[in-house]
Amino acid sequence: MKTVIIPTLNEEANIGRLIPAIFDQLGEDEVSVVVVDDESVDRTCEVVERLGEEYNVKLLERKGKRGISSAVRYASRIAGNGHIAVMDADFSHHPKYLPALFKKIGIGYDIAVGSRYVTGGGVDGWPSYRLFLSLGATALAKVLFQFPIRDPMSGYAAFKSSQILIDGIADSESKFLIDVLASIDNLRIVEIPIVFRNRKLGSSKLSGVTLLGYLNQIMTRYLLRSNRRSWMNKISALELPVDPVQLASLPQTDITRQ
Repeated sequence: MKTVIIPTLNEEANIGRLIPAIFDQLGEDEVSVVVVDDESVDRTCEVVERLGEEYNVKLLERKGKRGISSAVRYASRIAGNGHIAVMDADFSHHPKYLPALFKKIGIGYDIAVGSRYVTGGGVDGWPSYRLFLSLGATALAKVLFQFPIRDPMSGYAAFKSSQILIDGIADSESKFLIDVLASIDNLRIVEIPIVFRNRKLGSSKLSGVTLLGYLNQIMTRYLLRSNRRSWMNKISALELPVDPVQLASLPQTDITRQ
């Protein structure tokens, strides 16, 4: 099963075109779309419900704006088994990349990231200040966390299972991929190039509050990760050497538990 999660807030102008485009790319066999709406005041929910009569689409409505990451985590609990992709509703993440993302998951990767900053990727329609902010925020995340990918701020990615998102997301306001990468070690990750295109319809959700939320998130995750590693080091330092003779005298079942 392939499930595509789409958080929405006032996306009436886009969602009605996006959902059919997703099924055009992936087919309708073993494919579902889960839309998580944070109390849109336009006709977003009405459009999704209408499309649910034709396609395998589920609408989850929440009260109040709670943020993208919490929406993704909420939908992941509903999605069940199978592979998961997450994308924006405004066509900045084009559905034509979905087959390539799911293909990488199918050959064994835990996460496949749609990346703007690998060869072949890019952005289209951004003002220079927004590109500068994105590159600066990406550089900060990479310096603090030493992430092994070029675009840890991407909001377009596929995952081997919903459990990765459930375990990795801390219900923060945005940038769910950073949460996952900072929380879970030893993931097999690959990036594929995408071109991020600025929305043509509807209004952007980016604001100064969003940027401040990102900075708060990344510093919080960094401190939590640092504290976790510090405690692990302290625990390791407290381990006492074991006498091999005493260890050999223990029953095998006890050694296994240790």
